[in-house]
Parts: sequence; C-alpha cells; structure tokens
Amino acid sequence: MTDTTTALRIDLMGKVREYDLGADQSQQHRVIGRALLDSAEAVEHIERPEGPNVVVLARLHRAGQPLNTWAAEVSDELESQITQLVSGEVLFIGYTPATDTITSLPADVAALIREVCSRA
Repeated sequence: MTDTTTALRIDLMGKVREYDLGADQSQQHRVIGRALLDSAEAVEHIERPEGPNVVVLARLHRAGQPLNTWAAEVSDELESQITQLVSGEVLFIGYTPATDTITSLPADVAALIREVCSRA
C-alpha cells in the first residue's frame, strides 16, 4: 500500500486542481513539473508550528505571465509574505524539513485554498 501525497495547483482564474504526487521522490518531481508545465522554483516557504510546512512552487520560466492574485491571497491568509512575484500557475505542497521530504498539503491549508478560490 502506498501513501497518497497530495498538492493543490491554483491557476490564474482561481481554479483549484488536486494532484497525487505519489510516494517516490522522482515521481513527485515529474508530477510537479507536469502540473506547472515547467521546472519548478520554490517562491515561498511557510513554516508552521505543527505538521508539515508549506512550500509554494511556481514555474521557473514565468516572466511575462500574469500575476496569480489567488495564490497571493492564500499566502496573505496564511500570514506569509511571498518574496517573489507569483506569476502563472502555482502549486502548494507540504514539506517536512527534518526528513527533507515532500508530504501532503496540510488539511487546513487545503481547505483555506479551496475557500479562497471558491470566490473566483
């Protein structure tokens, strides 16, 4: 039995899509690349006191893409400040730094993303 590792992508229109990243690290990187249609770059690390941290991934080649206001709003709701412009599709993933592993997005963060994007 394999664990399911889920991530959520927000597109420019606020549409949310769930991805099963799989349990294998190489599979996770492939799915992330396909979800963003490019190599990924971490644009924000959100540390959390309990559970996994949250990492916001964006396309590596995003110059000229419109800003993703939905992702920025989610980041604000998480009381984080994105340090780089977030353009194009954005993927939110869970991350455990102690073991350097990608994990499922925490349930409360997934619920927040869905709630914010339901306003689209």
